[in-house]
Amino acid sequence: MAISKRVKDVLLKENRINILSTSNKKGQTDIAVFGSAALTADEYFTLVLKKDSRSLVNIKENPYASCLILLPEEGGKGLKIKGCRIYLKSDLIDLSRNPVLLKERGEGDDVEWEKSFNVQTKKDEKDTKDKDNYLVRFKIIEVRPIVDTGQGI
Repeated sequence: MAISKRVKDVLLKENRINILSTSNKKGQTDIAVFGSAALTADEYFTLVLKKDSRSLVNIKENPYASCLILLPEEGGKGLKIKGCRIYLKSDLIDLSRNPVLLKERGEGDDVEWEKSFNVQTKKDEKDTKDKDNYLVRFKIIEVRPIVDTGQGI
């Protein structure tokens, strides 16, 4: 799904709040706030998750998730708050020894995650602090406004 410029602008804002909702195969839900979310291409949204996070466990069982993106700095309150809802399906879960956010790879570039960034180096073998990070890539399957009154987004 190609996303609109308006949605891209929301997903590229630095001070947004990303609230991810997942459920496991039994339908038990989880909700969590993430700062590591990045738009990596028109159709892809990525997060870096710890291996013991409930969100990652759920995504491994059920690839569908939704994310509420809020822009508190825009001044809206209640039903006027700015942002969007995105509906997602995970298509890649990759152990990441070197989690690199989009901003560090070229601010604003449409860059897909490259597995070459996950090549283990000798330094990585000694340093275990990042070995429990997983890159989760989601395909954006639908985008909706926070409050849908038929205005589109």
